Amino acid sequence: MGYEELHAAWLAFRRHKKPSRSIDEFAYYLEANLRLLVQDIGQHTYRHGTYQTVVVHEKKRRDLAVASVRDRVVHRLVYDELVRVFNPTLDPDVWSCRPKKGLYGCLERTQGLLRRHVDAYIWRIDIAKFFDHVHHDTLRVCLARRELRPQTMELSEQVITSFCRQPGVGIPIGNLTSQIFANIYLNEFDRYVRHTLKPLAYVRYGDDVVMWARNHRDAHYFREQSVHFLRHALKMEINPRSDVLFRSCRGLHFLGHVITSSYIVVDRHTTRSVLGKSSSRSIASYKSLRLASMPKKQLNWQLLDELNGRRVL
Repeated sequence: MGYEELHAAWLAFRRHKKPSRSIDEFAYYLEANLRLLVQDIGQHTYRHGTYQTVVVHEKKRRDLAVASVRDRVVHRLVYDELVRVFNPTLDPDVWSCRPKKGLYGCLERTQGLLRRHVDAYIWRIDIAKFFDHVHHDTLRVCLARRELRPQTMELSEQVITSFCRQPGVGIPIGNLTSQIFANIYLNEFDRYVRHTLKPLAYVRYGDDVVMWARNHRDAHYFREQSVHFLRHALKMEINPRSDVLFRSCRGLHFLGHVITSSYIVVDRHTTRSVLGKSSSRSIASYKSLRLASMPKKQLNWQLLDELNGRRVL
């Protein structure tokens, strides 16, 4: 891994990032920092640093682990290599953290499957605290299924062992690499579903899963077998609050949206959050969301109220 590759990783890391003191300090001595990193990687002396914890409250509390800029450049380097190698092997209906995929593509695909399988049954789940329960040894086995450069394996090992909730378990939510690690880890489940269970349809975004079955009995069977596989093969448990089974014609609540055969809208919780946080700076990004008609009107009125208040001042 030479200077050009590290520099490309830096540019990819820096893109769309807001200015910060740590990024500016690294950029001020950019060439020297990158050359030292090339040297450490080449001489096998690179060691991942510690993390800073940042707490985020959305629907629930999340403890993000934020690495140093130097380590995040390495994360980008590893991420790009793993995506290049593993992305072509992933299931086509895995939509998270993949080129030309993403949230809106997943929502539209899910709606299309609702229309196609209107008389089917749906089993919807997510995995309880997925990132906290990733087993390092299992992840290493998953990574070894593809031929990677020795330096990529060495750097991946540094990233894997840099963080744990308990010995040998857990990857940080804040790492870019955790996103591709999640797809590689859960690819074992994807393959099991496709080649062994063979449901009518299957969609996964991160650790959120929707599965279609011909009837109620098949749906229960898929649930029973999936729970067993996740527990014993991947050391994962299903979140009981999201473990639901219902008719496809009812539509579903998935990824913060309500999806039916005729519409896709942001759910009530997210809508309330948007209306509470909206301002003239954020209005454009919020209006791009799939909000229902009334919340969209409320956003416009809130923006007018804010602008009128500025004029009065």
